[in-house]
Amino acid sequence: MTQPPPTRATAWEAYFTTTSRLSERLERELKRHCSLSLAEYNVLLQVSRSGEEGIRPATLARQVVFSPSRLTHTLHRLQERGLVERRRCETDGRGEEIHLSAQGRTGFAAAAGLHRDVVRRLVLDDLVPGEEAVLERVFTRIAHRLDEDARGARP
Repeated sequence: MTQPPPTRATAWEAYFTTTSRLSERLERELKRHCSLSLAEYNVLLQVSRSGEEGIRPATLARQVVFSPSRLTHTLHRLQERGLVERRRCETDGRGEEIHLSAQGRTGFAAAAGLHRDVVRRLVLDDLVPGEEAVLERVFTRIAHRLDEDARGARP
């Protein structure tokens, strides 16, 4: 017997439940093996992507979708653990930039490897040809809609 096509509600429920479960699994594995929360991993990921230039806290907060207060507390914890450094911004001297420390680069590399392995094992390795493109198309479209909505472009 064939299954009826999914409705929007069942598709949403499958997405919501599955991404929650995947996030919980990533959180558990990162905490167990790297002593990092998923949120801390995301901060380290964005700081790592900024390279030698570092990243301004306001930009980082937007990228990880944190309030300024939450980012301040998270950065404080990461700095206390020796994973990030705050440096004066050399271009204007008024602000600061966040950089990975040497210990942070090592710790992030281990966490990134673990994250990659879990995502591959639980998500990517099971995709059939063409599904990657579908996922990219759907989530890119949703991301653009979220950006437009945040700018007030939609009622």
